[in-house]
Amino acid sequence: MSEEKHIEFKNKMTIRIAVTAILIAVGVVLSYLNPFAYFTIAGTKINPFAHLINVLSGVLLGLLFSIVTALGIAIIRYATAIGSIHAFHGGISGALIVGIASYILQKKKPKYAEYAAFVEPIGTVFLGGTIAEIIVPIYGIFSMEGVLVYWSLFFLPSIVGCAIGFIILKILKDSGYSWENFTNK
Repeated sequence: MSEEKHIEFKNKMTIRIAVTAILIAVGVVLSYLNPFAYFTIAGTKINPFAHLINVLSGVLLGLLFSIVTALGIAIIRYATAIGSIHAFHGGISGALIVGIASYILQKKKPKYAEYAAFVEPIGTVFLGGTIAEIIVPIYGIFSMEGVLVYWSLFFLPSIVGCAIGFIILKILKDSGYSWENFTNK
């Protein structure tokens, strides 16, 4: 690796780490200070802004950093009692799916990478909701009815969060900021 490429790599890595820290902080603040940020149903603290952060980090920063961002937010939310245990598997699974989809789109159709935002509900609802029923079964034992309850709980905030995230990504792209500013091509 040439010296110039090495410096560019270090600079982009520093930016990605800094943006990850900022997104963790924003995710925690939005989940606590905004009175409309979350509501509690069946022991699950539903937070559409967590899905927004998943979309932004997954598309802009990539798979690893999106998972780290979701994990950081989940740890802080759980430790401060503004999130439940479901913040872990709901957030991380959504970030995982967005990160994977974004990576694929960046390689195959780079100008459409922000459309990875719309797969966030797949991770959160189907993966996260199913894991939620495994960890904390609603009816005392694992059941399809419990899975459907969790899926329905995670669905609406996930849709709202990914739509807002997509809009923000489009605005950032129009302003000259996209995933290309953060990743090493």
